[in-house]
Amino acid sequence: MEKGVSFLMSDLIDELTDDPTSGASGIYIKVLNHIVLGYLKGDDLADIIREKAGDMISLNYLANRLQGVQLFKQREIAKELQKQVRADSFSSGIQLYKGLANSKNIILCHSNSGTVHRALEHRKNRIELVYQTQSRPGTDGREGARIFKNNGFTVKLIADSRISTAIKNGAVPVLGADSVTQTFFVNKVGSASIVEKALEAGITPIVVVGSEKACTEETYGDRPKSDLFERIPLDKVRLIVGSSTYRMPRDRKRLWKMLEENDKR
Repeated sequence: MEKGVSFLMSDLIDELTDDPTSGASGIYIKVLNHIVLGYLKGDDLADIIREKAGDMISLNYLANRLQGVQLFKQREIAKELQKQVRADSFSSGIQLYKGLANSKNIILCHSNSGTVHRALEHRKNRIELVYQTQSRPGTDGREGARIFKNNGFTVKLIADSRISTAIKNGAVPVLGADSVTQTFFVNKVGSASIVEKALEAGITPIVVVGSEKACTEETYGDRPKSDLFERIPLDKVRLIVGSSTYRMPRDRKRLWKMLEENDKR
């Protein structure tokens, strides 16, 4: 029986979690893939992942799922979570299509959200234009634009200062999130300003979140630690978590119930 995580695997986890462009969803999926392939394993794997997770609530969720399980079950759990990601992506894509039904099919994206990319994967023929912010500081907006273009979308990369122009042209903000709790979601700095400007223009922002990122505020704690992320109030946004859509604040009680159930998994 293998005991512990080797130095080599610890270095691999460092490499995966230090990726500055993949985003929390991309890192989560890469870690799952490496567990399934057998590159990451060990009786202290859960502790190592939790130690490296930082603000990424999805990795904390993974660590909790792996805690105390037998080595041979680690791969089974990772496979189960891979299926969950695929199911969430398919279902959230349908919900997102419904949410954009009365729009001009012009969207505004910020940072580099793998959750948003996967939800839109089969909707490129329905989207006329994607405004992608540069999302400074960092280059993740440029990476997001590159991925959209490679997936067949018409993309316009814009400076963060041009957000108001995109919204005036009817763009609906479609944002990912590093986490969602009862009263706020967490995303790259600049997201709060996007939400505020959209609401002022009478446009409802859409936030797409994987179910592995949904948790109670107690579980989320005092994150985010990084200055690159901020908390944004959920009021008046359309929140998509897998196959469910929550119109806030109308669906607050239903959201709270789901978050409490998630924390028990």
